[in-house]
Amino acid sequence: MTGSHNPIPAALGAFGLALIAGCTPPADGPGGAESASAAGRECFSARSVTGYRSAPRDPGAGERIYVDVGARDTYLFETFGACPELDFSWRIGLRDRGIGRICRGADVDLVVPHPAFGTQVCPVRMIRKLGPGEEGARRSRSED
Repeated sequence: MTGSHNPIPAALGAFGLALIAGCTPPADGPGGAESASAAGRECFSARSVTGYRSAPRDPGAGERIYVDVGARDTYLFETFGACPELDFSWRIGLRDRGIGRICRGADVDLVVPHPAFGTQVCPVRMIRKLGPGEEGARRSRSED
């Protein structure tokens, strides 16, 4: 037989293109708007952290702390679960996951000294920048 054609590679190629197209949100649809807002998310570098403070507990949530960034910004961090020494530690570390910028919980882990185990790593579930006047936010000089 001359000019035989095997339909399997062509079908796999079409399936692959359909899979890629299915993962790409349309520019005008709801996924497009969500992507645009994620691109405008406030991010910071771990090197710009100037301090941290304990934050009030939220029932049913993980541990929470306020992280001060630069001269004015404060972010609320919430862990996935228990991080027992977080409230008692005099120091903590931020371990970014390789992108260099911290924009969401998946970008960073808290590294907390533990008296019995050396260090404990606490995955961060959520990060939210606090607005002016919000509980935990630092006051600006104009508010003094």
